[in-house]
Amino acid sequence: MTVRLIDYYDAQGWGGEFATGLEPRQRIAQELVVATLAGRSGPPATVLDVGCGDGSFLAQLDAQVGDPAVSWVGVDYSEHQLAKAAMLPYEFHKCDLGEGIPLPDASVDLVHAAEVIEHLYDPDLMVEECARVLRPGGHLVVTTPNLHAWYNRVLFLAGIQPVFHETSSRSTEVGAGPLSRLKQDTRPVGHLRLFNRTALVDLLCREGFRPLTVRGARFPGVPRSLHWLDGALGRRPSLASILVVLAVKR
Repeated sequence: MTVRLIDYYDAQGWGGEFATGLEPRQRIAQELVVATLAGRSGPPATVLDVGCGDGSFLAQLDAQVGDPAVSWVGVDYSEHQLAKAAMLPYEFHKCDLGEGIPLPDASVDLVHAAEVIEHLYDPDLMVEECARVLRPGGHLVVTTPNLHAWYNRVLFLAGIQPVFHETSSRSTEVGAGPLSRLKQDTRPVGHLRLFNRTALVDLLCREGFRPLTVRGARFPGVPRSLHWLDGALGRRPSLASILVVLAVKR
């Protein structure tokens, strides 16, 4: 039986629902990317955004880096998102990460993969492919929701499906228990694998990376009245809503 991949980010899904401006995890990732590029020497860099969507984050990075010699490349599965990205002056490719990244070995200096790894049947392959396309000493910035975020620890104890973890491809109300009223009219985003800090670091190490920095980021979906708590606890990555890791290829 052929497994049909669901494009959760097409015109009927989340394709037009992204907020303007950068999310907290994007601001941290941008800071890490810009600092890493500023600290390197040698020929102009090539930066790859895995799961680039409409390319808007690449445009943000380009504006921040301000180096016209840097090459910007994006890959994504969603044809809807790539059609929007095509208006930008960068290189884009349609990509099924279950099959690999359509770029040559050792052709990239930095890979950014934000909120992608949790959507994959085979996350190991994605990390392996990131290592393959990176030149020796290249860097990877990866972000993903934290299964062990502070509120998920409480929800586990209460017998409620944790935030970010989806068991249904049709409704986020499945498993929400008394919180199901907050999930009405919401749609899954396609999460298949979730990581805590230890699991993400372990996977990166197994696939040839050395983590340099692990940071936590706030999640905009947390009620506004709890933003302060999410930000405070996020200073400890193991409790943070979102994990942001900078790693170097060994």
